[in-house]
Amino acid sequence: MTRTAKMAIIGAAMTTAMAAPVSATVVEYDVTDATDTSCSHGLWTNSVGSGCERKFSFQDGTTFTQDTDTGTATFTGTAINSIGQTAILDLSFDGFQDALDPTQAYKGGGGAYDPSTMDFYSGAAGTITIDGATYTLNPADSLAGTTTLQVGAGANDKTGDFGGSAWLNILDPSGWSIPHWDINFDLTARPGTPVPAPGGMALFGLALIGLWAGRRRRAFA
Repeated sequence: MTRTAKMAIIGAAMTTAMAAPVSATVVEYDVTDATDTSCSHGLWTNSVGSGCERKFSFQDGTTFTQDTDTGTATFTGTAINSIGQTAILDLSFDGFQDALDPTQAYKGGGGAYDPSTMDFYSGAAGTITIDGATYTLNPADSLAGTTTLQVGAGANDKTGDFGGSAWLNILDPSGWSIPHWDINFDLTARPGTPVPAPGGMALFGLALIGLWAGRRRRAFA
């Protein structure tokens, strides 16, 4: 194989590498409570209920999912309070940001703000249903005021753990606005979570291996 031919193979591999799309990455996490001195919980319903009745503990199977290709996330699962009421969460988030802008507030009760280890979502939608009564995120201001959903190392506003926090503006089943609810949670990545395909870099590597093999065959000849 001539040097010109070899360079053509490398060039073709590099062109394919740059053109090949990297597959979407969907990362799934198991969700657990932000611990508390009394009534361990991850969902707090503020004025709905009283005492520990307002504190719901996330159950096995509750999942937080991030799609890095679309810049969206989902939060689905169940939580139970001290009197056995079940909350079903079906939330979605969009407006992905690597860092907060100057108009946005960070919930700093946990770890310090660090955009290098945190992600943020400025939009939210969905419902939380408790014993058949459906509460809806307020479409006019789903994440209370200037806050976002914050996710990452230190983002759990209660513990400073790897997790997330958000203030949710809520409409009651009749459509009336009520005081905001909180979600604060720890995250554990599920084993086997897919990672981005190496795409073109793999092709480039294969091209180099092919050239090496060609040289080796010529040396033996």
